Formats: sequence, structure tokens, C-alpha cells
Amino acid sequence: GEGTGRGTAGGGSVAAGQLAASVAVTEPVVGGGVVTVTVREGDAPVRGASVEVQGDMTHAGMVPVIAAAAEVEPGVYRAGPFGFSMAGDWIVTAEVETPDGRETTAEAFVTVAR
Repeated sequence: GEGTGRGTAGGGSVAAGQLAASVAVTEPVVGGGVVTVTVREGDAPVRGASVEVQGDMTHAGMVPVIAAAAEVEPGVYRAGPFGFSMAGDWIVTAEVETPDGRETTAEAFVTVAR
């Protein structure tokens, strides 16, 4: 490790890496599902972000399922039970906004079982 990891407030670019999010869905069943969103910048977890998760069926005309994800550990946000409304193929999109106003998104494809 290098330094104490104390971030300094203010502008400028961050050399540590790019803001990135990933989405994982476990227990994808109707009425359930746990969506875990991991937000990192380089190797560092991003804390205090606002994370919204939206599930859309792959065929048009269906109402999306939307949930807010709560931070359960540094850089890890979880929404669950997510409440998939029916079985089938879904696209789960996480929209992340960091405390300083930057945004990123991530997608996962999941097949929901009855």
C-alpha cells in the first residue's frame, strides 16, 4: 500500500483509475431477487453514492421495476428483495451518482425463474 488513503477534497483528476460499477443478481425469482452493485474507482471503493436499480423485461411494453440500493459495506450497494414481477429475461441497469456528481451505469442480463 502507498500512503494512508486519505482523500483530499477539491477538483483535479484522479490518477487512481476510472469510475466503474458492476451489477450482480442473485436468487432471481418472481417477487424476489437480490441486486448487488459494486462501485469502485481504480482499486478504491466509492462510498456514499446514490444507486438506483431498474429492471426491464427484454420485450417492450412492460412496466419496469425500480429500487434504490443501500450501501451495505464500503462501495457495495444492495437492493433486495428486488421484486421481479414475472418470469423471463430481464435487463437490470444500475445508475450510480457519486457524492461529487459523477455518473456511471452498469448492466446485467438475468433470467428470472418462477
